Amino acid sequence: MSWANCEDIYDRLDRLGEYETVSTFSLAYYDAIAEYVAGGGRAGQGLRLRLVEFFEVMEQYHRALHVFSVEDQVTLGNVRAAAQRRDVGLQVLLEQLHVDRTHGDAETARLLLTAECYYQLAQIEQVVETLDCAVQAGADHPMAFFALGYNRYELAMRTFTRYDNASGKQVVHDEDRFRLSCLAAVSSLQDGLSGSRLDGHLHWWIGNILEAAGFDEAAGASFARAEELESNAALLEEWEEAAILLSFEIDVDSEEDGGSTSGPISEDEVDQAGLLLRLSYTQSEIMDE
Repeated sequence: MSWANCEDIYDRLDRLGEYETVSTFSLAYYDAIAEYVAGGGRAGQGLRLRLVEFFEVMEQYHRALHVFSVEDQVTLGNVRAAAQRRDVGLQVLLEQLHVDRTHGDAETARLLLTAECYYQLAQIEQVVETLDCAVQAGADHPMAFFALGYNRYELAMRTFTRYDNASGKQVVHDEDRFRLSCLAAVSSLQDGLSGSRLDGHLHWWIGNILEAAGFDEAAGASFARAEELESNAALLEEWEEAAILLSFEIDVDSEEDGGSTSGPISEDEVDQAGLLLRLSYTQSEIMDE
């Protein structure tokens, strides 16, 4: 599928990203679906239309929420009505997706989109089942593993915990099965570790799930790793900004002086450069896509 054929998808994705009620992780997940649709060739044509339909349903929902907030009309009835309209649209889309079975990247996109429809409808058991099928079908994007791990944990919380009125907290009523389910969620999150900038968030969630399951020492190690990766990411962002400014200054100096000279490299610069080399990059970051 050519870029031109996918342009509408990315335009709609950009528009959806303008709403504060759409989470960063949702946008990243939708972008992953778009990648599989783009790689689906002819088989992806139908899925492209389904993805556009999904974006239309979600944009209408989030636009309604935005209007309610701007016009001070945020009431439970208004929000519920908007959610009901969204749910009807998603149910219709699910019926179409169930008969759109195909192969390759297009099939992976179909399964990931189906799982998202189930997620919006709060049908978590179906979400986990569909995401598991997507991974088996070849979904290897970090966001697919994140979604599977997160929803496995959510399913464990719904299945093996209950709300305790006295303490005001969720209490585990089947500790052994809860722990096993949490470890399955952690395993999915670990499968998503790829050296990308998502790794810090994955380690943070791994830590939270391990902590909930009572594995405090392992949770502490995951939290420490998440903090380390986030610090490295922040430093990398600072260096990227500095590199842009430095490049501009060198260009200006070159134009004014007819050339440039560089002094000796300091030890701090060597250490910081070494850190950058140790950081991991995705292929898209290297190719600046």
